[in-house]
Amino acid sequence: MKSIEHAQRTVKSPRLASAALITAVIAAPCGAESLQDIYEIAVVQDPVIAAARATYRADAEARNQGRAGLLPQVSASASYSDSTNDLNQFGTVSVNGAEIPRSENNRTKTDTESYAINLSQALFNLPAWYSFQRGKNLTASAEAQFAADQQNLILRVSEAYFNVLRAFDNTETRDAEQRAIQRQLEQTRERYEVGLVPITDVHEARAVFDEAAVNSLESRGALRIAFEQLQVLTGRRHSVLAGLGAQFAASTPQPAESDAWVDFALDNNFRLKVAMLTKQAAGNNAKAQKYQYLPKLSLSMGYQKSNSDGTQTGVSYQAGVPAGSNADSLTFDRDTDGSSVQLNLSMPIYSGGILHSQRRQSAHRADSAQQNLIAARRNTVQSARSAHQSVMTNAARVDARQQSIVSAQSALKATQAGYEVGTRNIVDVLVAQQAVYRARRNFANTRYDYILSMMRLKQVAGQLSPDDIYQLNAWLQPELVVQRSVIMDGA
Repeated sequence: MKSIEHAQRTVKSPRLASAALITAVIAAPCGAESLQDIYEIAVVQDPVIAAARATYRADAEARNQGRAGLLPQVSASASYSDSTNDLNQFGTVSVNGAEIPRSENNRTKTDTESYAINLSQALFNLPAWYSFQRGKNLTASAEAQFAADQQNLILRVSEAYFNVLRAFDNTETRDAEQRAIQRQLEQTRERYEVGLVPITDVHEARAVFDEAAVNSLESRGALRIAFEQLQVLTGRRHSVLAGLGAQFAASTPQPAESDAWVDFALDNNFRLKVAMLTKQAAGNNAKAQKYQYLPKLSLSMGYQKSNSDGTQTGVSYQAGVPAGSNADSLTFDRDTDGSSVQLNLSMPIYSGGILHSQRRQSAHRADSAQQNLIAARRNTVQSARSAHQSVMTNAARVDARQQSIVSAQSALKATQAGYEVGTRNIVDVLVAQQAVYRARRNFANTRYDYILSMMRLKQVAGQLSPDDIYQLNAWLQPELVVQRSVIMDGA
């Protein structure tokens, strides 16, 4: 199975991406941006991947938190106190059978400093052990999820970029179609003015032209929306992109068998790995809750030290004794220290039923995770087969669509020739013209469909990486300018 370490390398580090971005801006400040440029900006600026990165770092702490229950627990404490106590009491003493009044007033002032350090180590704690195993599962799951998020970024950038190219190609063909129909409309008017065609031909050509104008307007709006989607990923405005070269060739995936891609997916699909690790984490949590009834043994050691110093002053008065004759002052200083070693054995007897409830709850969640894993495995198999079939279909469609352009152009020439000799009408010509431009749009759309379906297949199989971005980028040509705003001649 592909390692998580390899998966994490599917996206360059932000530092490297930033360096590449700066280099690209310096090298070509006014040139068309490429797929690689957009991707490297999105690695740093896309808020979705930034949130995924933060989530990964947070969830990756589960292993450290689970391990903490098995490691020694050391604590230290210190305190300082300054206290003053006043004692005032009055009473009598018996001297030779006589009750003699006696009073006493004294004050005690004490400063105390104390220090303690304690160490506790679990010797036998099965719930803590399985909690640690669960933490390792959750950390590995976070790594797999982040790898899946990185692949999703590659796909989102590719979809946004090629959707711009798709919208641009559609806009160009729509505008070209409108210009062609406009010329046909003008020729029809001229022929009508000299009496060669009826007025109905002019009306029919005008109706087709109006529809073409609306389609052209809609395609321009779609182009602006597609550029805005790039801005969502990068946080900045993009106006000029590099187009896909005509030499780009669609080929069938290797290996060609769908079963091989299913095997790749079962071994490497990151979302399937997340489901598998989640199931393992739920199983370890169920074991941790199950063994809460077992005894827990721990060792505790401690050392304490304290120092107290102060003074005690007072005066006593007793009948027959002069006041203040027995006044005194006492200064004291006490140091104490000690250590302890203790074995602690604990075992729950009854906790109000919460342990039974938690055990049942964790068992049900483990069952749920198992079923989710089964569903994820089945969906992965189905997605791999579906994506493979989509690639195979789109690869065949690219060749077929390219041939359809040639056929549509031949049909248009024949129809125009028939119109000139009177065997075809204006509607036939307009339909043939529309078929040519529709064939061109279909060919362009099929190329982009093939690219995206191939990337989805690699994503399902766990094979998608930045290398795919760089390979696609090599097919782009900066001289094929894809602009945000298309100006139609004669519009």
